[in-house]
Amino acid sequence: MSEVRKSISNRFAKIEGHVKSIKKMTDEERSYEDIMLQVAAVKKALQSAEKVIFSEQMKEMVESGVYDQKRVDSFIK
Repeated sequence: MSEVRKSISNRFAKIEGHVKSIKKMTDEERSYEDIMLQVAAVKKALQSAEKVIFSEQMKEMVESGVYDQKRVDSFIK
């Protein structure tokens, strides 16, 4: 597995841990404010992962010399 893929996998493992924490917080009836802070953190982490994945996809297209508008569109939507 490449270093980039390991990095992405690690990001998703952290996100998974945050989501489990949010579930636990909900079950423990923690304040909605605390829960929303964690939800915001997960959203930001997902956006960050998305940027890395999109960047890698674009690098692969440039390196291969193959541009696929459908693939680009699938990331943008």
